Amino acid sequence: MTNSLDEQLRALARTAPERSLAQLEPAVWARIGAREEVQPRPFGPLRVATVSLALVAGVAVGGAAATAAVHTPKEMQVFAVKPDLAPSTLLEGGR
Repeated sequence: MTNSLDEQLRALARTAPERSLAQLEPAVWARIGAREEVQPRPFGPLRVATVSLALVAGVAVGGAAATAAVHTPKEMQVFAVKPDLAPSTLLEGGR
């Protein structure tokens, strides 16, 4: 442990590699490809079911909220005062 890191790296650079690195990259990609083919996705159906349930719940709740927000006017009043559209009401947030 008396050697510094620089000295150890220089000694490593002087030594020849133990084996050829010419085909290292294709070998690594071959092993990665073989590993991806073997591993099944055990939670695939669960993920699909979860996303589907979230989508159905979102559509149902969003649809219910949209239909509740839509209100039809009872009759047309040309000169009626709409307090819900007054600037003071809009600025205060309807309090």
